[in-house]
Amino acid sequence: MALNKYINVMISSRNSSNFDGTNLTEIRKEIKDIIEKEKLFGREIFKVWINEKEDPQSFDETIWKKCLREARQADIVISLYNGQSGWIKKNDSIGICHDELREALDSGSGKVWAIKLEGCVYNSKTSEQQKNADKKFKEFVEKNHQIFSKPVSNIKSLKKSIKEILNDAVIKLVERGVFEVSRSKSNYGEVLSWKRMNYVDRSNAIVNALEDSIDKKETGFLEDKTYFLQRNNYKVLLILHAIPDSVSIASARERVGQPFLQDFRKNKQLLKDDNTIGPVHIIGCHKTVTETQARNILGFPDAIILKDSFGIYVADNIQKIQMVFLEKCSDSYSTAHAFQEFIDWMIRTDEMEELEKRAISRKNIIETIANEN
Repeated sequence: MALNKYINVMISSRNSSNFDGTNLTEIRKEIKDIIEKEKLFGREIFKVWINEKEDPQSFDETIWKKCLREARQADIVISLYNGQSGWIKKNDSIGICHDELREALDSGSGKVWAIKLEGCVYNSKTSEQQKNADKKFKEFVEKNHQIFSKPVSNIKSLKKSIKEILNDAVIKLVERGVFEVSRSKSNYGEVLSWKRMNYVDRSNAIVNALEDSIDKKETGFLEDKTYFLQRNNYKVLLILHAIPDSVSIASARERVGQPFLQDFRKNKQLLKDDNTIGPVHIIGCHKTVTETQARNILGFPDAIILKDSFGIYVADNIQKIQMVFLEKCSDSYSTAHAFQEFIDWMIRTDEMEELEKRAISRKNIIETIANEN
């Protein structure tokens, strides 16, 4: 496999509309030139793809597929949204800009940014097919609002915003690279030290790493020897656990068991004030975890099971049980990063609001159970 010598950036937008008195095609070409001239230690590091490189006369299904491939393979995707979904294939219902953004998000939402172009001028005499496609794109954008930076109204602000996005994106790419290296099978440093530990010590190391990561982040805090996730006006009670080996090994798995069965013992902590809700169980797994294994720990299959880069999130909509399985907690860095990946994912997908709702309901259920015991 050839070494990729560049950070590949894709700029997705309409190209026939005008923004700040200039055609978007010209703006995109200028932005491409600006980005590709940026250097790190004297070396150009960015390669920018825009569909102006393709022959507009041949913009058929083959070119459509190429655009989607670029969206899928790009390291960074920046979508410039002006309300238009773009060119539509015959008998289709979504535009190319919509499909590019969808493909980019599906291949990795963490690599996607978007900017709303205010005051963009385009032809208002569009077909019903185009209007319906634009409406669908608007609905899709609203569901994924978390990827948007501040809207811009002129070319100067647009260029500044793109530079800020690229700065953040490069830092994130480096962080992810360090994370993946630390998660790889290695026998050095802290990874080796953790492998030498017995189950008790390794479990304690994982939990201690989780405690440090929660306490150091703006999202969480320690209070009366208990960890909480601060969300809006609520304090979400977090209960920390560790599975010190493969989840398939019974003796490692049984160190956690079904932790939610003991939730009623946290009733006094939950009743300290109206704003305390939960709990949510955070389970650091030394190795990987599968959806089937997560279901087995929950005890029944009919639940929400969501897998992402951090591991698996489990939510039961009947009993409102919530568990987070953080994968490959092989050292303190990978453990802390997995927790932060979970928080970022919850915010990015708006699942955090659902977590809060379930945590409120779980508190009420626990109070009822505690009163019966």
